[in-house]
Amino acid sequence: MTARRRKTAGMKRLALLFVFGALIGSAQEVRLTQPAILKSGRSIVSLKAGTMVDLLSRDDKLLTVRFNNLTGTIPAASLAAAAASPKADAPKPSAPPQKSGSNYVNAVNKAKENVAKHDKNMAKPVDEILEN
Repeated sequence: MTARRRKTAGMKRLALLFVFGALIGSAQEVRLTQPAILKSGRSIVSLKAGTMVDLLSRDDKLLTVRFNNLTGTIPAASLAAAAASPKADAPKPSAPPQKSGSNYVNAVNKAKENVAKHDKNMAKPVDEILEN
């Protein structure tokens, strides 16, 4: 009897592995067009526009996605804007920096310039890969 139970338990494990493999393989990789908050159990993760996530299921208002081994829900509107206008998430030009002799304003302007340069450098390789 114990050999039969072991064999049945082994078959159950194999069946579970096949089911999980099918679930993992059925995920569709999509790019978010708008920033979203991923809610999963006790975790909350902020996702930027352009982040790649695995789409597991879809509802009228919510999408179930997986991001870095964290599965949760995000609003469906974070993907809907892509169909309307592909250039909707293009960065808007920022206001011209204020000219002032104050050290604080100069430091803030320098920080804004550094952030803009960093964002441009980080987005450039992704854009180049997608164009090819």
